[in-house]
Amino acid sequence: MTMKLARRAFMTAATAAFALGAPLATPALADGHKVLDSIHFLIPGGAGGGWDGTARGTGEALTNAGLVGNASFENMSGGGGGKAIGFLIENADSNHGTLMVNSTPIVIRSLTGVFPHNFRDLTLVAGTIGDYAAMVVGKDSPINSMADLMAAYDADPGST
Repeated sequence: MTMKLARRAFMTAATAAFALGAPLATPALADGHKVLDSIHFLIPGGAGGGWDGTARGTGEALTNAGLVGNASFENMSGGGGGKAIGFLIENADSNHGTLMVNSTPIVIRSLTGVFPHNFRDLTLVAGTIGDYAAMVVGKDSPINSMADLMAAYDADPGST
């Protein structure tokens, strides 16, 4: 299971490296494997968190496989990802070669207007992990199914 997951994450990261080859750096194919000289990861949270681990693990997989010469990392905490997404969008012209780790919480914060920038202003490159979610309600809740939740939302989106 671990090997299968690691292989899937590596293949996704490798696909991302190939897809980003042109805008990131000049390809260096001397050894027949390396695609990029370098890649930079913007991490929308602090060191040691999930976004940090995802970025550093992907960078390590790419460099260990010889697909990228080196990977650098920059943690930018603030606003639940809002500071980093804003920085990346506002400085797009000077951020070639930069990938930002993104996840469902950032998308939700963007959709609900928690920060002024929109995740749709970024380009999805690859998915390397999947999140499973569950909605939990109290035992006396009138919501007992997804249909109940959708009906409550349709009736009053602001209070759902």
